[in-house]
Amino acid sequence: MSDLRAKSLLLIATLLFVSPVFARDVEVLVESRKGIGLIPSFWNGAVYAGGEFPVEGLNWVHIDPTLVATAWREKIGGGGPGWVALDGAIDAARLAGARVLLPLPTSAAPKNEATWSARVEDTVRRTHDRVDRYDIQGDVTVSSGRYLDLYEAGVWAAYQGYHKAVVGGPGVGLESGLPQALMQLCSDRDLPIAFVSWAVKAQTGEEAEASFSRVEGTLDRVGFKDRPAAIVSKWMMDDLPNASGVTLSFLHSLTQVNLDAAFAELRSLRWGMPALRIYHRLGQVEIPMLFEPEDELHGVATLDGDDVRMLLWSDRTSQANLSISGMRWGRTYAYERSVVGLRRTQVVETSELRAEDPVKISVTVSRGSPMFLTLTPRN
Repeated sequence: MSDLRAKSLLLIATLLFVSPVFARDVEVLVESRKGIGLIPSFWNGAVYAGGEFPVEGLNWVHIDPTLVATAWREKIGGGGPGWVALDGAIDAARLAGARVLLPLPTSAAPKNEATWSARVEDTVRRTHDRVDRYDIQGDVTVSSGRYLDLYEAGVWAAYQGYHKAVVGGPGVGLESGLPQALMQLCSDRDLPIAFVSWAVKAQTGEEAEASFSRVEGTLDRVGFKDRPAAIVSKWMMDDLPNASGVTLSFLHSLTQVNLDAAFAELRSLRWGMPALRIYHRLGQVEIPMLFEPEDELHGVATLDGDDVRMLLWSDRTSQANLSISGMRWGRTYAYERSVVGLRRTQVVETSELRAEDPVKISVTVSRGSPMFLTLTPRN
């Protein structure tokens, strides 16, 4: 290679390396006096396998099915180490103020159906005063036909354990066809089913609403006298390049559908704990947040009393030009801007703003670095 060509390639590579990333302007309109509605609390759930509690303030806990499977290796009615661990996890969740969903995993079911029924009855009898939902859980190792047989036997056994037990299933992905088959079976045979549960893998952040729409469509088609509730028994995600944005988009979409509960599988969600923690800091009342153009910058705006709290995330570096209307003229607000990271949320800017209407704020939101903004009245 000639010296001239080598120098040219080096110059091109250097220019590419130092070329700045230009932020695209996005106009963001926030109406602080127009509430859309309360943000539901069901999104704040996680799978829990015992030990240190994963996130403070969880409203729901899904006990890890491996704890149940381990307890089931002991004799029915026994109280060995497996049951000690399972009881400990349930008690820790209750002590933290969380409601509990307990899986009844068909992957751990004995071959004999009568033994399965006895196992389910024993489990429900021992836990019903501490457990809110029982999920008869399917598995890839269990055929559809065997699962449906086990569900039919299991749901009646659960009622033998406690006549007011709240039972549903199957807790697997819709692509398996098992949730749809279970709904049809329960409708055809008039079997009890208090809720339909399914698992979701997030890829774009839109899967919560899309999967809920599919379940609702099946429920409409099947037609129940008493319509079952809906639960996302587990949501997870591969380690995508924009994991923070997809996680927050999925979490936000969860709040837009009518679920009883939803559970993050934190072991397969790198941004799961930071997302749950920062979402917990939002207010309870959602207010309008509109973007122009759409589809690159995303977010949610809320009120907590008189505080305005906003969370922004982006698919690419964007300059968010916020216009917040409805602020009280002349009022002084403490403004705080924080960057959400994997390990902690870091405050990077604080100031005082004299409110006009609208208040104007501009911030740069980078891909992989969500931004949390608060406006707190001083007077």
